[in-house]
Amino acid sequence: MSTEIVDFDPYSSGASVPNELFADMRARCPVARIPMGWYLARLDDVVTASKLVDTFVASFRAPGVVVPEEEKFVSEIAGARHGRIRRVINGAVAHHRSARLEPFVRELCEEYIEPIVSRGYGELVAELTAPIPINVIAQFTGVPRHHWAQFRQWSDEIVSGTYPALHRNERGEGLAGAHPEFAAYLDALISSRAASNDPPDDLVTRLMDADIDGRRLSAVEVRSQIAFIILAGNETTRQLLGNLLARVATDRALFEQLRADRSLVERAVEESLRIDPPFPMLMRNVEQEATVFGPRMCPGEKVVFGLASANRDEAAYDEPDRFDLRRANWREHVAFGAGPHVCPGASLARLEGQVLLDTFLDRVAEVSPDPGWTQRKTPVFFANGPIDLPVRVVAAR
Repeated sequence: MSTEIVDFDPYSSGASVPNELFADMRARCPVARIPMGWYLARLDDVVTASKLVDTFVASFRAPGVVVPEEEKFVSEIAGARHGRIRRVINGAVAHHRSARLEPFVRELCEEYIEPIVSRGYGELVAELTAPIPINVIAQFTGVPRHHWAQFRQWSDEIVSGTYPALHRNERGEGLAGAHPEFAAYLDALISSRAASNDPPDDLVTRLMDADIDGRRLSAVEVRSQIAFIILAGNETTRQLLGNLLARVATDRALFEQLRADRSLVERAVEESLRIDPPFPMLMRNVEQEATVFGPRMCPGEKVVFGLASANRDEAAYDEPDRFDLRRANWREHVAFGAGPHVCPGASLARLEGQVLLDTFLDRVAEVSPDPGWTQRKTPVFFANGPIDLPVRVVAAR
């Protein structure tokens, strides 16, 4: 085993996830030197690194980008403060609360599937898998339904722009400078709750009421955490849903198997997460010198946790490139990360995946992609999912 320099840029976005490159890295240099830092290619290393939360601190920002403390996402905050803010977010999106959203999610799925089934064709990303997650987030964030379309547009602009990596764009610095309309909308949500004698029990109110280190979060801090939930939760789930439906639309045997046995729906969601993780990587800043993986990693460097690579690690999975509903270790993947900082919205994303797939199987008897369609990865550098999915469908009822 050697440490080699590999020409891989995690900020570039090709037409697909380079799984062949990752397989080569696992075999030859699982702890690889890349131009911007380090890449961990194997499952065990990713899991180990994910537990070292004070050594490797989350940040998708480009090297050298400094973010003011008030504008840091919870994932970028280290130490005990991270845990205190995270508990508030967990309380809003944890399983016991997200499960209550199931009827709402099912209604949304029915609403968006209905016109596709009625006409016999549709573009599943634009019409189905993109609107559902952001509308779910809008619901538990407290955004009125008549604002959902605008809320989604702003979210798409943020994800596809330079703000996530650079903390700025051509319009200005930070969320308020780069996306002032969206920042102003969130600020108005915060102000309305501050002025209310009976604010709704939603994510905004919970963040505002939380006691963190003996004080309340500022309005800017609340806004920053809401932006994080939108960026991470919406984009993760959107790509999960797109990958899941692309898989069943292009594999007739799998589609028929799932229609015949709904007990396999949960496994299908997990196997989709494993083989096509919505985020192919997580990025960390080295905060403390580390030699746990052999080479010396120094403060100021970047480390990429290769989720897409780890999820196809030959040492952990039999025939890792095969989509297998009968896989013994079907829950043992790192699509949502690992360790104490695992994605707080994982249970909600899983719920949306299971409900959408179940509803799709209820309403669709046959599905096939348009002739000539090939799957192309979203240009969002930190995400993995189809740009589009034009299909023909036959209604089940």
